[in-house]
Amino acid sequence: MGVTVDLKHPFLVALLLATSTANAADNPMWRTSLLWTCTFSTLIRCERSTDCSSHSDQGTIELNYPENSLMDHAGRSHPIKRHYAQTVAGSPIGSEVKIELATNEVIWLSAADGGGTFSDNWTGAMVSPGVGVIVQELRPLICMPRN
Repeated sequence: MGVTVDLKHPFLVALLLATSTANAADNPMWRTSLLWTCTFSTLIRCERSTDCSSHSDQGTIELNYPENSLMDHAGRSHPIKRHYAQTVAGSPIGSEVKIELATNEVIWLSAADGGGTFSDNWTGAMVSPGVGVIVQELRPLICMPRN
């Protein structure tokens, strides 16, 4: 079922476009919570020699959108540089949220259940670029809302 817009009324067209743009700018995680706890149980470490290996490494990170910060697994607070949601037409993933930290680390998350019927959890990964022997670390994440 589509919406028919009379192009003779440019004000109405501008209003519809502005409304859809404002809704698209919202982070879909905010509908459930502004505070999230993300856990990981594996660390994938890639070294300069292009060898990557998986290690058992457990930890927790805390996303705090009201404070615009992330508390890492070592208890250090990092400012969120920016975050945004994106949707790709035709993709089976409803929305993805990308979070960029001031440390150049990046988190990509997608809803485990896009409709929110069975789960409010989000899954994804935290990518930490390195500058020495270790060129990148990746932590698979499971994020749950905090109440």
